[in-house]
Amino acid sequence: MNKGMVFGGRAACILPIILVLCLTRSSNILPVAEAIWLTIPSSGTKCVSEEIQSNVVVLGDYYVIDENNPDHIPTISARV
Repeated sequence: MNKGMVFGGRAACILPIILVLCLTRSSNILPVAEAIWLTIPSSGTKCVSEEIQSNVVVLGDYYVIDENNPDHIPTISARV
């Protein structure tokens, strides 16, 4: 068997695998949100289900900030 043919065959098999790995590791393929800003009224409720696409799993931590009084940590109640 010709050695050039063996190495050429291996390269032909490995090249698509490397290409797929490079493309899937890129952040352009799977967009990731760093933050979502929601404006919630000071009294009342806010439904955020319309802010989230259907069939999407959402995980994360939340922080509540009062823009008028950033030193004060407001209390909230959340229902999932």
